[in-house]
Amino acid sequence: MCHGLGANRYNLDAPGRLSLARYLARRGFDCWVVELRGAGRSSRPRFYNKLHYNWTFDDYVNHDIPAALNVVRKATGQRDVHWIGHSMGGMVAYAHLITSEAPAVRSMTAIASPCFKHTGNTLLDKVIGLRKLLKLLPAVPYEGAGALVVPAMPVFKETLGRLFGNPRNLSTRDLAQLIVLAPNTLPTSLITQFANWYAEDGFADGYDNVHYYRELHRITCPAHIIAGVYDKLTPPEDIKFVYDSLGSTDKAFAAFGRHNGCRHDYGHIDLVLGRYAQTEVWPHIYEFIRAR
Repeated sequence: MCHGLGANRYNLDAPGRLSLARYLARRGFDCWVVELRGAGRSSRPRFYNKLHYNWTFDDYVNHDIPAALNVVRKATGQRDVHWIGHSMGGMVAYAHLITSEAPAVRSMTAIASPCFKHTGNTLLDKVIGLRKLLKLLPAVPYEGAGALVVPAMPVFKETLGRLFGNPRNLSTRDLAQLIVLAPNTLPTSLITQFANWYAEDGFADGYDNVHYYRELHRITCPAHIIAGVYDKLTPPEDIKFVYDSLGSTDKAFAAFGRHNGCRHDYGHIDLVLGRYAQTEVWPHIYEFIRAR
């Protein structure tokens, strides 16, 4: 299980009833939650070590994911895994499955994981032009900044927070806790890469050798692609493009919202951290991997 951009283990293993990992573990799955470099308890730059905020998406794909899979395989004796990723956590699965000669993935569940072919947001369109300024900083201090928002959480949730999820699906108390626990500082090298993908309509490796959004047909394992119909960061049109492009013969697509019986339309983070996700979204994930 792999977290999204700027997040850590709490993305998929949040406290209490918000933990998708513990939901699946209670149903018999051996769940391993990855924290990519710089996130949570993984290695990160400190004043006493020689690490720097200079990594990119390519480091996740070429080093972190193979290392994590090797650890799980050695510890369990299993040949392959069911991969579940939220947002960027699904994107690294796309890249791994496209570029690895022998991917150790039995099935892939990608939750709100874009390919940047059909993304667009009015606010992001205005901000994206400032991406050149990122070169002035080694990192964006995302971690800890959430604590400043907590006192204004009711207002944040109903305004800027709509970019991240449907406020109808998010508990103010849960969101206040998560915004302190989950965010991690991001290197500007990684943020710039994402900004360029957004501006150029498609994501690729750092050398511009592999355009992942053009190579999705190379993914042939069972695939479950999940979207939120209210998602302002990764619109369902982009997620559906991923689904349509996959080479898998065993694949499923679901866009969660009121049209299919949910209380409210789903946004980006509420698919995994929403107050109703445990009864409306997670059972679909469980049933998909249980059958494979």
